Amino acid sequence: MRLAFLTPLPPAPTGIADYAVEVLGLLAGRHAIDVFHAQERIDGDRLPPSCTVRPARELLARHRERPYDAAVYQMGNGLDHAFLYEPLARVPGLLVLHDLVLHHSRARMFLDSPAARAYARDPSSAALREAARPALQAYRDEVAYSYPAQAGRLDEAHLSTTGDLLPYAYPLFRLPVEASRLTAVHNAYMAGAVQAEVPGAEVARVPMMAERVPVGPAEVAALRARLGLRPDDFVVGSYGLLTREKRIETVARAAARAAAALPRLRLLLVGPVPDPAGLDRLLARLGVRERAVVTGRVPFREIAAHVEAADLVVHLRYPTARETSAALLRVLAQGRPAIVSDLEHLADIPREAVARADVADEEGDVTRAILRLSSRAAERARLGHAALEFARREHSAGRCREAYEAALERARALPDPPRRAWPAHWRQR
Repeated sequence: MRLAFLTPLPPAPTGIADYAVEVLGLLAGRHAIDVFHAQERIDGDRLPPSCTVRPARELLARHRERPYDAAVYQMGNGLDHAFLYEPLARVPGLLVLHDLVLHHSRARMFLDSPAARAYARDPSSAALREAARPALQAYRDEVAYSYPAQAGRLDEAHLSTTGDLLPYAYPLFRLPVEASRLTAVHNAYMAGAVQAEVPGAEVARVPMMAERVPVGPAEVAALRARLGLRPDDFVVGSYGLLTREKRIETVARAAARAAAALPRLRLLLVGPVPDPAGLDRLLARLGVRERAVVTGRVPFREIAAHVEAADLVVHLRYPTARETSAALLRVLAQGRPAIVSDLEHLADIPREAVARADVADEEGDVTRAILRLSSRAAERARLGHAALEFARREHSAGRCREAYEAALERARALPDPPRRAWPAHWRQR
């Protein structure tokens, strides 16, 4: 097939950029792929040489001149994906929905516009209110289309408060799904949620690839030494973007409590830090700054070694966009024992492959699990082995490739979705 593949690419600060590189590696040998992006800079060396990289603004002209067999859109809940919305409705194809919740980023596309920001700074100005009206009305129209019964109260609540939990209850994915021939998701919960909100939507499950990267014991020992971790330290790790939603405060509190009985406990935090000063203050306030190692973002090729540097991983998430976490799958694929939030969308992971923390008492459950597993090497080994076998069985490159190929064939065969009474700002084909 001749494919248009629209996605953020490295070094964009989203894990979906790394994911896209892996998927392109699976598909490039079988298809002619033009990769479209909206970035000033990309790490082209990580892309398969057969892929042609183009700016997203060229897609429509190239598709008119010579139609693509299928367009693939890698959609997540971040502004790095904002450029996907315009072509999505005009060149329907395969929507790969990484996050069930898109409301946060979609609202920001309207409410963080220059006119809307200026009005927010001076809401008494009639001129600024009028200038911001198109952006605010487009947001209201999109919310009203997706949630007509709640629309008035919902946009007033969102525009009048600074809280960020409300959008999780109103994920705002209906329009992208309706605009697509086929929507691919990575877990069963999301498949059910999409079909419940958009009856009749064509949905496919595509596993996210996660394969073990060989790492030798000497490499891990050298890395631990470089990070200042002793051989007899018990290292608790957490990986990925270190945001509030990753419950880093809960992890740090649990580590502080466990350290009273486990003096050799160390905390290893690996991933981009949006607020370094805030994280440092948090660790200091909880009394764990001196036992914590914060690496920041590490090169992609070094992630596996950093994962294996931990004796135990804690991977929490709240609130959640119901996403399948690539960071968690990498941990499981490396055979590391892990503690995860006991959430419904993680039901795909077998009970024996992870330890689960009740969200009603995450700090207590994590503390108890750290203390229990620190003294039970055999139990850690069993968890790690079960995690590795799960990743090999369900998230291999072969399974991912087969599922993508089936989804692409399905998307090519399906008709374009029917025209609907979409909001005026949604530009249709």
